[in-house]
Amino acid sequence: MSRSGKLTAAEAKLKKKDYDRKRREKLKNSPKSLEKLREKERLKYLKKKEKGQVKSVSAMNSREKKQKRKQWRLNSSKYRERNPNVRKNLARLMNETPPASPVSLVESGSRVNAVKTILRLYDEDNS
Repeated sequence: MSRSGKLTAAEAKLKKKDYDRKRREKLKNSPKSLEKLREKERLKYLKKKEKGQVKSVSAMNSREKKQKRKQWRLNSSKYRERNPNVRKNLARLMNETPPASPVSLVESGSRVNAVKTILRLYDEDNS
C-alpha cells in the first residue's frame, strides 16, 4: 500500500482476484447456491443467444464454422501445453501408438488394380 493509503492498480487487481476466488469457493461449497449460480448462468447464456451474441454451430455458415473450429483447436492445444497432467497423458499416448502404415500406391483402388499398376511400372523400367 502506498503512503496515501490507496492501493496501486496491481494491488487492487490482486485483492479483487483473491476476493473473487474466495467467493466462488464459498458458492461451490453449498449445493443450493451452486444450483442457483448455474441457473443464473443458463439464463445469461439464453439471453445472449437471443440477442445474437452467441451462435450455435448449426446456425453458422461454412466459413464461420471453419474459423470457430480453428479457434477451438488453438485453445485446446494451449490448454494441453499449460496443463502438466494432460501433457503427460498425451506423451504416454504418443509412445504407445504404433507408427503409421506406409501409404499404398493406389489408395482407393482394388488390390488387382494396384498389382497391375506395379507390373506396368516394372515393365516400363525394364524396357
